[in-house]
Amino acid sequence: MWVAFGVLLSASAAEPSVWSAEPEPLILVRRVADAVLRDNPEPPPFDWGEGVLLAGMMHAHRVTGEARYLEFVRRFADHWAARGIGPVLAEKGYCGHWGPAWALWLLFEQTGEERHARLAEEVIDFLLHRAERTRDGGLSHFNGKPQLWVDTLAMVCPVLSHGSRLRARPDWQAEAVRQFELFSARLQDPASGLYVHLWDEATNQKTTALWARGNGWVVLSLVEMIRNEPPRSTVARELRAALDRLLRALMKRQDPASGLWHTVVDAPDTPLETSASAMFLYGLAHGRRLKPEGATTEVALRAAWQGLARQVDAQGRVTGVSAGTIPGDKARYAARPLGTYPWGTGAFLLAAAALVEGESANNFR
Repeated sequence: MWVAFGVLLSASAAEPSVWSAEPEPLILVRRVADAVLRDNPEPPPFDWGEGVLLAGMMHAHRVTGEARYLEFVRRFADHWAARGIGPVLAEKGYCGHWGPAWALWLLFEQTGEERHARLAEEVIDFLLHRAERTRDGGLSHFNGKPQLWVDTLAMVCPVLSHGSRLRARPDWQAEAVRQFELFSARLQDPASGLYVHLWDEATNQKTTALWARGNGWVVLSLVEMIRNEPPRSTVARELRAALDRLLRALMKRQDPASGLWHTVVDAPDTPLETSASAMFLYGLAHGRRLKPEGATTEVALRAAWQGLARQVDAQGRVTGVSAGTIPGDKARYAARPLGTYPWGTGAFLLAAAALVEGESANNFR
């Protein structure tokens, strides 16, 4: 059973519940998930963006009960179980090929089909025993360069954390938490509490821009570790505190006109970006009630949801998502093209499903 980590937005009488906001989140979950089925007739690649998409489809299945969404993920899993993922994992040791194991655990939790769990365990075996690391044990983004990229957290923490609970392997959860701590020590800006993109071990240099999607990956990782940690443990309290700090920092930088966040979160001259905004909403929807700077979480939630809903076009596609991004300066992030990409669609489904789940105080059961 998924464990709760806080009281979810019990709105006061003076503050109507976010769940009454328009458009209804469940309607857009269905619209976007149906577009995913229409646009992906074949099993997707075993890669990071598709991993987020598949996790979003599993969340869409859970809140709608729609079997077609689960079958989409099952077809993907069966395709790759038959084909084999060994060559994919060995390719550059790239962490992006670990991310789909999160969706495999979500699928296994629903179906109990061992072949899906074994595929996820193959990913975990690779990242624990064959992936390259920095000297202090941080998982490199790919083989050949000892570098920590903030993206890597989202390919590691949900996979280890969900597997830890489903397979009764507390050592996997401990490794997820350890990776979060190692990455935070290198990538978190102590002044703002936000994260930069990359640290290079050879030069001891790091990027400086506060890339929005990178901070979204951290929010996502924290939420998934908290969801799978016993709620009264010391680790759970520490993870909740880390999430609180990050969400507070992010809410200070939410664009007041759109409710979204800019692709460099402290640079209003960079484009607004959908995937990061969706991951921030995912964290807010699963977080405790916060009141930083006099603004409640409810206000930030409402604005973010209304902004995100406007990013769904008439065909159900999620727009305004920045393309795949390598580390760089502010200008590099700002120049990335915007469009429809699987990681943005998946992040939207995660956020919208979280709003639907939020109607129940026991939404993690």
